[in-house]
Amino acid sequence: MHDGYLYTLGICGSAAGSGPAPECLSMMLAALPPVKRAAFLGEVLLNQAGPSLADPLRDPLYHELADAEVLLLVTPLLGGALPARLSALATLLIQKPLPKAPAYAVLVSFNDQPRVGLALLQRALTTNGIELLHELSVPNEADLVAFGLTAIAAAQQAYGRARLLYPEALP
Repeated sequence: MHDGYLYTLGICGSAAGSGPAPECLSMMLAALPPVKRAAFLGEVLLNQAGPSLADPLRDPLYHELADAEVLLLVTPLLGGALPARLSALATLLIQKPLPKAPAYAVLVSFNDQPRVGLALLQRALTTNGIELLHELSVPNEADLVAFGLTAIAAAQQAYGRARLLYPEALP
């Protein structure tokens, strides 16, 4: 728990302002009580101190995961694959499992091709003992408002299940 509250962490495989994935994650988080945080993973920026493609958000995000009780993952699949930064985070979670992992997760993918990229993310969740309550796959052309209700209900169910594990947590 985070200061006595259930902590929800949302991770989006995209930072594209016009894309459906960030909008979906924002809707899901808005439907849940605090404490919550979101990470929108866009392109990796070069480090100005030296030429490096290292992701400066990967390690802090890894440590944030250990504090969360609910994990919301929303991502586009690019050609059926995970975006590079989300793939790197999933690989780190497999190589170095969390000391204490979130209890429940919801995974939403936006795609127009087979979901082959999700195997890595699913393996990362399994390796860390995170129970995947809902896995929702949405075609890119789907009505986001209509689908958003399904995604919100999934997020609320995950939060409700976490609340059962931690009944003493503040609302």
